[in-house]
Amino acid sequence: MLSKIYLLLYNCCLACGWNIVLYQAVEELCNSRNPTYVYEKCKVALKISQTLALLEIVHAAVGLVRSSPVTTFIQVQSRLVVLWLVLDPVSEAQGNSNVPMMIIAWCVAEIVRYWYYALSLVDKVPYVLTWCRYTFFTFLYPIGVSGELLTIYSVLPVVTATGMFSLELPNKWNVSFHYPIFLMLYMAGYVPYLPKLYMHMIKQRGKMLGKAAADGEKKSN
Repeated sequence: MLSKIYLLLYNCCLACGWNIVLYQAVEELCNSRNPTYVYEKCKVALKISQTLALLEIVHAAVGLVRSSPVTTFIQVQSRLVVLWLVLDPVSEAQGNSNVPMMIIAWCVAEIVRYWYYALSLVDKVPYVLTWCRYTFFTFLYPIGVSGELLTIYSVLPVVTATGMFSLELPNKWNVSFHYPIFLMLYMAGYVPYLPKLYMHMIKQRGKMLGKAAADGEKKSN
C-alpha cells in the first residue's frame, strides 16, 4: 500500500513538473518568438524533472514496477547525457532552433506518460489517455530523438575547438579522453537500439489499445 502511495505521488509530481517546463517553454517562445532563451527560461524545472527520472531505474531494480532496469536505464540516460553533458554546459547549443522542439516533445510525452502511470495505479485511466499514451509516441519519439541528435551534432565544433571535457596526454593518470569522439560514438549508438524500441512500442500500441477498448465495452455493458 505504501509503495502504491509513493508511486502515485511520484508520478503526479513528475507530471506537474513537466507541465511547468512546458508552460515556461511555450510562454517564452510565444513572448520572444526566439528559441535562444527557451532553455534559459525552463532549465531549472527541466533539470529537476528529468534528473528525478533516475528514480525510475531504482523502481525497476527493486521491483516497485515491472519494467526492466536495463531498458529503463537506456531510456533515461540518453536525455540526461543530452541535458547535463551537452545542452547545459555548452551555451552555444542552447539557442539552436531544434532545442524548443526537443524540449516540447519531451514535455508532452512525459506529461501523458506520468498521468497515465498515476491513473493506472488507481485504475482510473480514461481511454483517451491510453490512446494518447500509445499514439503520441509515433511522432513525439522521432521529434525528440532528432532534437537530441541535432543538439549533440551542433556542439561538436565547439567542444573540438575548446577541448571541453577532453583529457590529453601526458597527465598523471596516463589516460586520454577525446570528448568529441565520445559524442560521435554516442550518436552512433542510437542507430541499433532506437528502431527496436520504436517497433516494440508499435506492437504495444495495438495490444494496449485493443485491451483498453475491450475493457471499455465491458464497463459499458
